[in-house]
Amino acid sequence: MKKNKTIFNFQNLKISLSVLIKKYTFRTVKNVTLLVFVIIYSCFSGEIYGQNLKFKKDTSEVYGNDEFIENLDSPIQDTIKTKAYSYSLLQKAKKEKNLYKQSDAYYLYARVSEDSIALIYADSIIKATKEKDNFVYPAKAYLLKSNILGSQGNYQKSMDELVQAHLYATKNKNTDQKYETKYSIAILKNYLSEYKESLNILRSTVAYYKTKFEQDNKYEYDYIKSLYALGNSYNVNENYDSTLVVNKKASKLSLKSKDSILYGRLLLTSAVAHYCKKEYQSSLDSIFKLKKINLHKTQSKGTIVRTDLFLGRIYFEQKNFDKSIQHLIKVDSFAFKNQYFFPSITEAYELLIKHFKQKNDKDKQLFYINRLLTVDSILDNDFKYLSREINEKYSTPNLISEKQQIINSLEKKNRIKITIVVILSTLSLLLVLALIRNNRKKKIYKKRFLELLDNKHKITDNPKSKKKEKSETKDIGISDVIVKEILAHLELFEKNDGYLRSNITINDLSKEFKTNSKYLSKVINVHKNKGFSSYINDLRVGYAVEKLKSDPKIRKYTIKAIAEDIGFNTTEAFSKSFYKTTGIYPSFFLKQLEKEYGSVKV
Repeated sequence: MKKNKTIFNFQNLKISLSVLIKKYTFRTVKNVTLLVFVIIYSCFSGEIYGQNLKFKKDTSEVYGNDEFIENLDSPIQDTIKTKAYSYSLLQKAKKEKNLYKQSDAYYLYARVSEDSIALIYADSIIKATKEKDNFVYPAKAYLLKSNILGSQGNYQKSMDELVQAHLYATKNKNTDQKYETKYSIAILKNYLSEYKESLNILRSTVAYYKTKFEQDNKYEYDYIKSLYALGNSYNVNENYDSTLVVNKKASKLSLKSKDSILYGRLLLTSAVAHYCKKEYQSSLDSIFKLKKINLHKTQSKGTIVRTDLFLGRIYFEQKNFDKSIQHLIKVDSFAFKNQYFFPSITEAYELLIKHFKQKNDKDKQLFYINRLLTVDSILDNDFKYLSREINEKYSTPNLISEKQQIINSLEKKNRIKITIVVILSTLSLLLVLALIRNNRKKKIYKKRFLELLDNKHKITDNPKSKKKEKSETKDIGISDVIVKEILAHLELFEKNDGYLRSNITINDLSKEFKTNSKYLSKVINVHKNKGFSSYINDLRVGYAVEKLKSDPKIRKYTIKAIAEDIGFNTTEAFSKSFYKTTGIYPSFFLKQLEKEYGSVKV
């Protein structure tokens, strides 16, 4: 029996090998670099390590904090505080019956929950918002589902959710979400070996997030993440030097922001580049550094399996077969236990098959051949599905959309002739309305001018200031002594026309008052009921009004000269402030003064 079993295994081995020979040659280095691509999904999947969000002691105080809401997708470190905040947000949103704040709460809670629970919350958000007209939802929830499923290696379902996210983002003209879907499509295109297309998409994504980051720091993580993906794309396009250049820039930003998610993954991407350049020790150094920073952290499935895979490959190249096989067997065990497969995992099986063939261990050789065939069938099924879905649900709709735009353009030209008549009629009507409006404006301006002339409108007083002062007699966080000192300084400052100095800042003034800028700002906000800039500008405008009324010589000055004389740097700034404070422009005020008092010879 033993003899028959040996013959049977040997025959199976020959059959399996023949199948593999048709399907595989030993894979090139290019295929190796695919192994880190799917890990990028984790950038969206809500891992809970990285920069800490700022929380106040009482989570109810954080409710309504726009800065926090805008950072819903930032890396999270303190899950307990995040859950406390999301719970507080949810309760208050329910009380207000605010569906979208409830969605924000569920979204945030999903990010710090296990994947199975997070998917339930995402589904709840989609169900509640699908029929609503909202700029953010349900596309945001579809993206969350897509990224969670992608990070689990469930690419078919991930693609389905991504298609929905793309449709809603396009419908709502949400550019940020459209670039999120573009990013994910680029990753899937790499999975389909469409490397050049993926690279082009990622370059445009990096350019978009770089511009957004330069305008608003909240896009920092998205910018680093897109650089990280671009580095991976350079790897599969065999441009390893570019990978290291991009990674250096991304790592610098990541360390500066104290990010711990992407920095570790950047190390893995650099390890790939060094490996492909046959710089094996540098590759090992990057991996060991990655393992060190992840020592006390919960790692994603992708990071765990890919670290072992690369250690196995590097040690194999260094002829350290014992260590290599140890890591490669871990890869196989982990993948089947967690049903986590990705294209480059086949590298592990090819090396295992090669090793046991050299050892003449036919049982193990056959075992890993069958494992490889199983993995390959799973990947092949995913590949076909994704290829069809991307073309049918993403690329094709884009072409149809472009075609429809051309049709709409042609139809628009045909409607122009009819529209011209309507436009001319409308313009005539608008002209009449504009004349009526202009006459009304003149009457309003005249009324405001007379009020200024009769001193009925005191510029430096705010009609709400008295009410504000009464309501703010309670403690404002500054001692009464300091408040009185600052108010005394402000009174002297106004009396001596100190506000006429140009380029005066709150820091300059706080130094003069021997206090700090925060105290000064708060006192002005509470007791003057306005911000620092408005306070200074109102004083200047008030001064200008009184001078122009009383001094005929100044009325002969140009607007520019008057602006410079009272501390404004530009005519435009003076005119805007004058209008904001008085409701009329300085040019109108001067003309009316001339009519009122007559021309004065200087």
